[in-house]
Amino acid sequence: MKTAERVLATSLELFNYHGESSVTSVDIANEMDISPGNLYYHFKGKELIVDALFDIHTHQFDRLLDVQNIDKLTLEEYFYYLYLLLEHIHLYRFLYRSPMDLMEKYPKVAKNLVRLVKRLEAKLESVLTLAQQRELLSLTDNELKSLVEMMSLTIVQSSQYYQMKGDVDDDHQIYSTLALLLTLLTPRMRVPVENLTELQQQLSLHAFTRGNT
Repeated sequence: MKTAERVLATSLELFNYHGESSVTSVDIANEMDISPGNLYYHFKGKELIVDALFDIHTHQFDRLLDVQNIDKLTLEEYFYYLYLLLEHIHLYRFLYRSPMDLMEKYPKVAKNLVRLVKRLEAKLESVLTLAQQRELLSLTDNELKSLVEMMSLTIVQSSQYYQMKGDVDDDHQIYSTLALLLTLLTPRMRVPVENLTELQQQLSLHAFTRGNT
C-alpha cells in the first residue's frame, strides 16, 4: 500500500474512532510512525485528507444509488440493498458523527453532503414508489414523503445514535437499523406473512443473505 493510501486508511480509522475534531495531522503521522513532514508531502493539511475521504465516500455511495432494476427486487433483496447503503455509511461514519460542525469547517463537505442526502431521499422515494405500484406497500402521497424522510434520518444518523448508547458492535448497529426500517415499513406492507416473518428472523439472527443487487 502506498503512503498516501496508508494516510487515508489510518485517518479514516482514527476519525471513526475518535471523531475528526479530536484527531490532528500529527496524531495521524504518529499512528503511522512517519514524520509530520512526510505526511505533509502527501497531504498539505487535514482538510485535504477529509476532502479525499469524502470524495471516495461519495463516489462509492453514488454507485450504490445508481443501481438499476430496483423494480425487480424481492422483499429480501430490497433489504439487502438497504444493508449495503447502511454498511457504506457506517464505513465513513465520522462524516455523520457531527455533520453540522463538519459542514462549517469544510465547505466542500457541506456542499456535497447536502447533495448526497438529497440523492438518498430521491432513491428511497423511487424505491417506495415502485413498491407501491407493485402493491407491496399501501401509502398515500403524503405518507410516502414522510416515510422517505424518516427512513433517511434513520439511515444517516443511526450509527451516531448507537454509539451514544455505547453499542460499538458494527454488525449489530447495521442490523438494528435494518430492524428499525422494517418496523417503519411493516404497517404499510402487503406481503405474505411468512415472507415478513422470515425477514424478521434473518435480521434478528444477523443472518442476512446476499441479494442480487
